[in-house]
Amino acid sequence: MKTICTGNRTVLALLAVAALSHLLATPAVAGDGQKPEVQRLFQSGAYDEAVQASQGGDPASIYLAAQAMMKADQAGQAREQFARLSATNQPAWQLVAQSGEALIGGDAGRAVTLARQATEAAGDNPFMFYQLGLASSKAGDWGGAGDAFTRTIELKPDFAYAHYYAALVHQRMRQLPRAAAHFDAFLRLAPDAPERQAVQAIMRTLK
Repeated sequence: MKTICTGNRTVLALLAVAALSHLLATPAVAGDGQKPEVQRLFQSGAYDEAVQASQGGDPASIYLAAQAMMKADQAGQAREQFARLSATNQPAWQLVAQSGEALIGGDAGRAVTLARQATEAAGDNPFMFYQLGLASSKAGDWGGAGDAFTRTIELKPDFAYAHYYAALVHQRMRQLPRAAAHFDAFLRLAPDAPERQAVQAIMRTLK
């Protein structure tokens, strides 16, 4: 009996080692399938690297790659990423891709409509609400934008740019304490963001 028990312990130990090795060999992804590395690169201003890291990735990572190209003022490359997103054949993400393309084309109204449809199709996805917030901001619907970014943050508190744009919206609406709180969260979550110095300057005016 002792020999059998010892053998069982040996087998269990080997299985544990194998499981640990598998975990270490598997690329880290967030709970929604998003590659955390893509978000980190995007939030640090490494836009080309974010696009490269998104290759072969999930829809959320591709969407962040598109946003990276938007930040880099590369509309053509942003369109390429939105085309990749459409090719995933996931209806909600296709709506988001179409919304992004509408924003590039200057049609904020259509972008809002498509983004809202995406939130209705996938109400637990933070990026659907983020896109709605971006589109609503372009359309001048500050209240709608604020609600969308708030929902984004509820679903994904670590997404720095949701805090950044929420802060800008609240600043525009003269809700300065809320703006300051979101700017502070942005600086904490994205210490290497290109907007850091500008946000710090704004923060000094809010105090």
